[in-house]
Amino acid sequence: MNDIFAFNRRLAKSWWDLTEVGLAASQTIAARLPMIAAAATGFGSPHAQRETREMVTEKLQATAEGFQAGALQTAKATLQVMTGQSHPAAMANHMFDVAEAATQPARRKARANAKRLWTEGG
Repeated sequence: MNDIFAFNRRLAKSWWDLTEVGLAASQTIAARLPMIAAAATGFGSPHAQRETREMVTEKLQATAEGFQAGALQTAKATLQVMTGQSHPAAMANHMFDVAEAATQPARRKARANAKRLWTEGG
């Protein structure tokens, strides 16, 4: 990645991904808060109680997947640096690779949850 324009495109994509996951997370939280409150007070439907349980499970799963993907990408980046690909542009590319790999499971889940919960009607 010696091209400054490629770096700028990658930076813009990262910014867009961050914006997209922020919006998806906001939608998901807005849809789930009433379900969580109802489940916590004992007035929740079986669907709300199941959604609350699944919410915790999926967060743990996405965290584990992100950790594994980030660790694997870090190992790949380390190997590339050790083999001489350590100029500044390559290092920036390696950092983007690690960040994207580590956050991809959570981004994917946040977008899917927002779509599913808003399609179901919250």
